[in-house]
Parts: sequence; structure tokens; C-alpha cells
Amino acid sequence: MSTETSIASAGRRPLRLPLIAALALAFISLALISGIAYIFVLAGASSTADRLLVDRAARVVDQQVGLVRSRLDPVTEHLEFLAALAAHGRLDITSPVDVREALWVMMTKVPAISSASFASFNLKVERVARLPDGRVIRDTLSLVDLQRGMEQFRQLQTSHRTFWGALFWSQTQKQPVLNVRTPVRRVDDAFIGGLVATVAVGDLSYLIGEGGAGGHYFILVGRDKVLAHRRLVDPCGLGLSEEHALPTIHEVDDPVLAKIWDPPVRSPQIDRALGRLGHVVESDGRRWVFVYRELHLFGPETWLVGQYFPIEEATSDLDRLTNGAIVGAATLAVAALLALLIGLTMARSIRTITSAAEAIERLEFDQPFHRRSRLREIDDAGHSLDKARGALKWFGAYVPHRLVFRLMELGEDAVRSRRRNVTVMFTDIVEFTPQAEDLPEQETADLLNHHFALLGACIEREQGVIDKYIGDSVMAVWGGLSRMEDHADHAVHAALDIAQVIRDDNAARRAAGRSAIRVRIGLHSGPVVVGNIGAPGRVNFTVVGDTVNIAQRFEQLGKEFMKEGEDIVVLTSAATVAAIKDREALGLVLAEPVLRQVKGHDEPVKVYRLA
Repeated sequence: MSTETSIASAGRRPLRLPLIAALALAFISLALISGIAYIFVLAGASSTADRLLVDRAARVVDQQVGLVRSRLDPVTEHLEFLAALAAHGRLDITSPVDVREALWVMMTKVPAISSASFASFNLKVERVARLPDGRVIRDTLSLVDLQRGMEQFRQLQTSHRTFWGALFWSQTQKQPVLNVRTPVRRVDDAFIGGLVATVAVGDLSYLIGEGGAGGHYFILVGRDKVLAHRRLVDPCGLGLSEEHALPTIHEVDDPVLAKIWDPPVRSPQIDRALGRLGHVVESDGRRWVFVYRELHLFGPETWLVGQYFPIEEATSDLDRLTNGAIVGAATLAVAALLALLIGLTMARSIRTITSAAEAIERLEFDQPFHRRSRLREIDDAGHSLDKARGALKWFGAYVPHRLVFRLMELGEDAVRSRRRNVTVMFTDIVEFTPQAEDLPEQETADLLNHHFALLGACIEREQGVIDKYIGDSVMAVWGGLSRMEDHADHAVHAALDIAQVIRDDNAARRAAGRSAIRVRIGLHSGPVVVGNIGAPGRVNFTVVGDTVNIAQRFEQLGKEFMKEGEDIVVLTSAATVAAIKDREALGLVLAEPVLRQVKGHDEPVKVYRLA
């Protein structure tokens, strides 16, 4: 056999790998795979430890929030249950004995309640209270004699849901109390009274601590006022008073809590794990982890509910992980050293193949790769690499690109309108613009919100619908959403209620040294177009037509009829008077109408003054 034939024959033989080479490659591969796996395991374990810390912090603060809710939510639930009994006539609110007995039963079932009371339209307050020495008193108070009693009662009148009020000082408990209030309304939504329950700050602190919150729990109002803390279980000695209802973080004899807002101790590992759940501070040479969460359920102010604990408790898992990482790294280093020693002994025999592979990596195809070797396998591999060089020289890589688009079609339904007979009301505050110019922005907003709440309660009670607010004006409609035969009766009744509410509110404002709010009201009945009016995608359900314009002009006519010192003027058209179904039920005694010219009408119209 010739040499050429032998070479050709050798070129056709498959690549053969000696056992020693396979073992060396396997050992090196095993070492590399072990190292990569260890890195991934270490990263995963570190992430797991971080998650454990996050889970623990979240669990601690969730448990704390849950504990607070478990103590305060039953107060709301039992108060609403008692309101439901009264609304359905199952509790006789006219019997002081029955009311006080029901309040006492509620207090026995909910230990958090320190006092409970019921106020009715006779301005009497039936109260059951637990004194600090454990005695229980049952008494009847005058709503007028209670500080801010009438104001809080009016708030209940205009409310349709249970709400937590602002913290206030209790002379009976000699400490600040939380309070929850719920209006009592019959099934027809008529207001018949209000229920109030209070929770003393000391009782709240005791119940949270008793529930297993630990000795380092706290609830802050704002950044520095302490609402719940082990020191507040018995607040005596803290110098609390009506002017200083809550202690600060520096007054509760807790040096760690006093440093909660000090510059935090920075630690990448802890900061990454805690995130927004808390931070670490240092106090007396020790580091403490604070975890907390905001709570917005129990009053107008935001609570910060949380705990703190030594950092050792939080980092124990991380410390064990660090120790394991050190042992694992040392083991891997020994294994890598052994792999290096064995690899060096085999490096000379495979250097030619390595050089060829590096040349291919550098795209160096101009020189032949083949180098003669004493190792048969290496020599054969050199021949194979040299043959592959020509093909690799012409090899190129292409990366295709694709763009994907998705089209969406939007549609909208047609809007159907209809014609109905309705009664429209317009209200307006007299000279509000110059009055508001002298007030700060927030006081202006509070004034309007209070005014609209009073009007809205009267309108909604008479089944009216507030169509829109226009500055300090209100536009309301009766009969727009559904057919209402007695829409004029309801509208007139609402206007008379508003007149009385405005007079009562002004009396309170004058007593408080504030200026009165003077209001004009105009009513008119007639046909309108009712429906969704507006551009596609931006519509309003409203009424349009000449009836709306006339109602607004009747409100403007009030300028001629309102005298100096009057709080309110209510004008209505002859159309509204004619549409009234039951004048006797309204108790109307109408004076002779006067004729006035209204813009847009050739003939004068009749104007009736209701108030």
C-alpha cells in the first residue's frame, strides 16, 4: 500500500480518544461544572437568605397590623350591628334603659371599648363608660354640654357610613381616646341618631401587648407622636393633657425608639433585604432593625405600625450562610488546585490542539494548523483541523430580524337620549368670590366641602340627583334618572330643608366668630332632554333645555328678593308650584306671586318666594 493510500486511509478513520485524555477532560470538566454550580447555589442561597429576612420582616409587621385590626375591627362591626338593630326597630331608641343595656352588652363583648354612647334628635346622649379604676357608669348627658357635641352630631347627620374620627382627650378616662362613629338610619335612609364608641390609648397598648406583639411594638402618629407602646399601658406620669394628648418618641422612656429617625446604619445586604419595610439604627453600641408599615384605616391621620428587634435575630441565617460559603469556597479551591496539577501534566500532550482551537477563535485561517505530534490522536486531530480551515474561512454568521405588530380596533355604543318632565334646582353662595379671597386655599376647600355636604344630604334625602358643581353653585335634578310624578314635591321639600340647615349652620358659625354663608336657590319645572351628552369617549349624563336655563335665572332673581341680614332666599316658578302634588304635606303657605321679566321670555313670569 502506498504512502498516499495510507494517508488517505488515516484521514478517513474516525477521531479516537485515549482513556487518559478522556479522564483528564472529564476531571477538568467536573471541576469547572462544580465551580459553576457552587456559584449558582451560593447566589441562590444568598437570595434565599435575603428572602427569609424580607419574609420575616413582612411577617412581623403583617402580624402587628393584623393584631391592631383584630382589636379595632370588632369595635366597628359591633357598632354597625347595633345601628342595624336600631334601624330595623329591634332596639327601642326611645328607651334610655334599653339603649344603655345594649351599649353595655356591646362593651362586654368587645374589651377594647372604653365607652359607648348614643345621641338622638332630643339632644340627649345615653352613655356607658368604664372608668380607669374598673367601675362602670351609665348616665344621660346633654349633647349641648359636650365639647364639640353639636358639631360631631351634624357630621353624623350628613354621613352615610361608619368612620373613625380624630383622636381627642377624654375627661372620663383621663387620657386620649380613639373614636368610631356610625349614623343610625331607618330603612328609608332617614337619620334617627348616631352611635359613638371610644378606645382608650392605654387599653389599645395593653391589648396589643397581650396579643403577643412583643415588648418592642409601637404605633406612631406622624413621625414622633406615640399612639401605642408598652409605656402607654398606664400613661400616668407622662404629663398627658388635652393640650398634650400624645407623648413623643422621646417621652416614653424607650431609648431605642427615640432613635428611630436617626441616620440609618448602611449595610448593602440588610438594605437590599429590607427595602421599604424598615431600616437599621444604632443605640448604645447595638444595632436594631425597625420594621413598619403605614395604616390608613382608623382616623384621618396615618399610623405607622411596627416593631424593632436586635440585628442578631435578623442576621443569624445570613451568618450561617456566610460560614457555609467560606467552607464551600475552601473545598472548591482545593478541588481546583488538584485539577490544575493534573491538567498541567496533560497540557503538553494537547497543546497543539489547544493552539489550533485558539487560532480558530481568533479567525486566523491563513496558516496551516497541522503540527506533527508523537501522540497519534493529536496528530490525527491536526490533520482534521487543517482540513476544516478552508471551510471555516468561508463561514459567516447571519442574524435574522423580525418585527411583530398587533392592531387593535376600538368601538363604542350609540347614545340614546329621551325627553322628561323634571324639576331643576340651582344654588349659589352670595358674594363667595370676595369672601374666599381672604381665606387660605385649604380653608376655602374645607368651607366648600362642608357646604356641599350639607346641601348634598338634603338633596339625596329627597331622591334628587346632583348633576354638577359649578364653582360654589350646585345644580340638582328630580325626575331625570327615572320617572317621578312628584318631582316638584321632593324638590321643594329639599329646598326648605336646605334653608333650615343653612340657618342652623350659620348660627353655629356666628357663635364661633365666623361669617355666615348666604345662599340663593332657584327652582323650575318643565321638559328637558336627558341622556349622555358629549364627545365620543368623554360624555356626561345630564339634562339640557330651556327648563335648566330658567331655573338658573330664578336663582339669579334672588338678588332682588334677598334682604340685608337674610341667610337664604328660595324662589320658585309657577310651573313648579303647579306641579306640586300634595301642597298640604309640604306645609306651604304661599304669598301672592310677583311678576318679573326673565331673559329669553317675552312675557313676565310669576315668582313665588318659599323662604
